[in-house]
Amino acid sequence: MFTKTQDNKINFKEEKMKAKFIFITLGIIVFFITSCATLETARHKYIMRGQILEVSADGVYLCIGSADGAEVGQELKVYRFVRLPPMKTIPNYKREDTGTVKITEVVDEHFAIAKILTGEARENYIVELHR
Repeated sequence: MFTKTQDNKINFKEEKMKAKFIFITLGIIVFFITSCATLETARHKYIMRGQILEVSADGVYLCIGSADGAEVGQELKVYRFVRLPPMKTIPNYKREDTGTVKITEVVDEHFAIAKILTGEARENYIVELHR
């Protein structure tokens, strides 16, 4: 039906289309992988940083680490946000100090362990590192 030359041209076009598809698919995969890494970094930096992740008998697990400037021995104020009755249409919050913790171990660039010195520290409360 087709000549050998026409078969070769068709095969070449099919191979070229397959290669193009693979290249585009790999590009999309690389894009999403790097986006996820960037999103995770942004999530830690802007949303999670300073949050108390867990409180146990071993200590307080903090989402604050060496990349944030955390060092063993630093004392941090613990606080929470308390919602007040709304003013017109804007939610109104106040920051309420609840205690103090002291970093006993910097786990890695994102996390540290601390002990409670005074007051109360609960999961989802916030600690602030002043640099």
